[in-house]
Amino acid sequence: MARRGPGTLYRRLASVRFLLSRDRAEVLRFFAARYPTRVPRRERLRLIRAFLHITNQVRGYHSQAEMLAVAHEILLRAGQPGLTVVECGAAKGSSTAKLSLVTARAGGRLLVYDSFKGIPENDEVHRNLDGRRVVFRKGAFTGRLAQVQRTVAELGAPEVSSFVKGWFADTLPSLEGPVDVALLDVDLLSSTRECLVHIYPRLRPGGVIFSQDGHLEAIVALLGDPAFWRDEVGCPPPHIEGLGRDKLLRIPAPAA
Repeated sequence: MARRGPGTLYRRLASVRFLLSRDRAEVLRFFAARYPTRVPRRERLRLIRAFLHITNQVRGYHSQAEMLAVAHEILLRAGQPGLTVVECGAAKGSSTAKLSLVTARAGGRLLVYDSFKGIPENDEVHRNLDGRRVVFRKGAFTGRLAQVQRTVAELGAPEVSSFVKGWFADTLPSLEGPVDVALLDVDLLSSTRECLVHIYPRLRPGGVIFSQDGHLEAIVALLGDPAFWRDEVGCPPPHIEGLGRDKLLRIPAPAA
């Protein structure tokens, strides 16, 4: 049988209107990747189509490339006993539905942590890396628990999804067992600190945390501060991919 070339792949991608140049590199990597369990190209295309459909139905705060980068890490662990994916910050459930589909395909479970009341009261004032001022107001990005659960039920995989309602400071201390992949989209410096303090020490060897807040100067400063990692997290500072450059940051587990 003749091997299909890149031209065929590009035509398939065009069929799902994947036109943003910033996403193409991640899409091609996703199609070319090898995973522990076979994931045919046709199934990968269906997953991308599902991602696009979810985006069209539910407002999200991420790019398709960002979600595919996280999906790639989850699928690299497909079939691993006890595979656990954690999401902190569900908003209206767009990312949650996508993560649930990939987690189900990998044979894992998804734990979703959110206040389901939006951003908490805070006095933080942020700046993007380009210097623009950003304020995260109380109640922003609210997605009610019932709304997010309905989104996952209609568009995702509810059978692998569990929801933990409350502020991170109250709920994350009860997180048990090793974590393999985590996605943080929490905006606030205080929330980022809480998530890392409680999740990072629970990463399984080879695990990874993604932060979608790498565009914020204060988050970059926190993640680049050796004292934070040493005094609050209790480990040497990791090498963070994209720090000071990218919105999506990849934070690997501590070296063994």
